[in-house]
Amino acid sequence: MSDKTIEFYKIFKHCIPSDKEIAKKEEDILENIINMSNKESAAYIRQYIAKLTYYHKNYLDVETSKLISQMLLEIGFILRIQYINYLKNKENNTLNSNDTEIVNLSKMIQLLVSEINRIISTKEYENDNMFDNLEALKSDTTIGHINRIFIMTIENINFFNNKLNRGAANKLRIDFKKSYYKFAERIYQRYNLTSDADTLDSNVKLGIRKIENYTAVDTAIGVLMHDITLDKDRDYIPIDNEEKDNHSIKDYAFAKYFMRGSEGVALTVSLHHEYYSYGYGLFTELYKATLRRNPNHEIEYIVSYDYKDILTLQSLTYLPAKILEVIDVYDTLTKRMNKTSREAISFMTENFIEKDIMLDPIMTDSFIEYLREVKKIKV
Repeated sequence: MSDKTIEFYKIFKHCIPSDKEIAKKEEDILENIINMSNKESAAYIRQYIAKLTYYHKNYLDVETSKLISQMLLEIGFILRIQYINYLKNKENNTLNSNDTEIVNLSKMIQLLVSEINRIISTKEYENDNMFDNLEALKSDTTIGHINRIFIMTIENINFFNNKLNRGAANKLRIDFKKSYYKFAERIYQRYNLTSDADTLDSNVKLGIRKIENYTAVDTAIGVLMHDITLDKDRDYIPIDNEEKDNHSIKDYAFAKYFMRGSEGVALTVSLHHEYYSYGYGLFTELYKATLRRNPNHEIEYIVSYDYKDILTLQSLTYLPAKILEVIDVYDTLTKRMNKTSREAISFMTENFIEKDIMLDPIMTDSFIEYLREVKKIKV
């Protein structure tokens, strides 16, 4: 093992699989990447983009799904190598926001994620749930956790959009007052909001609608960039004996630096542990600062599809972050806390919605439907 690889695993100790055979395979992949320059890494990713761009089958075959899982593993390594360099440059006061090679590498990652999103969203699978059986997605590492969430997020957004295409928005509007308004009221009380907005469209800015492709891609990139700075053996979930940490703010600072100009990516990363004020992240700081400047500031909406509404505090939360929260907690409960899918969903709904509203109930219900209809899991 090279000195650089030893340094990598010393920093990212939770990126070492417990299975020795898988650990050796991943170590070999890391050794292949770790000495690349930024220019070489960008060229390496470009070859993957070309493969996916010219993938013309009308279904997603098993071999390509394996290739995608390897791409995700390698992106995970590349992003963490970049984070190590970011910390060193920050410490030495040598961060360069105009570094063209980093800008180009960032663009290549965005383009690759866009192609992966396109294929997963538009192609039928050769086998049902074929990603579930891939080695890279079974891994008990932080990168394995992130990659599972990445696939589920793209599939879940696609499922959500297809539901809306079939007229689900009208049903949600009807169900809102009956099933969801009680949760909105509790959020109003938490933030001292005075509102009689008892319709779905008055709680979601511009109403519930499909998630646009560019937002889906930003969300997927945000998934890959969340938890990079996490140094626990499992992800943070909002339970009483769990200390709040600030890794989402550290993730945000790195995402802002590396994904130049992609505020949607950075906000997805930052807000993924807010839990309607039970976590700690950028919104908590924005909220406190805004109230210091203007104690009478009023937040108009609970959810927005536009990240700018979070920065101006017109909305409480950014929809992609609420999607990530749900899937993040689910994977933590099932893969790291050994709960069955049924136990995890029961735990989530009982503790993070019914007992105390933390997760978004509409996004949680949509995810449960996705598990039932797409993953064929009985929950």
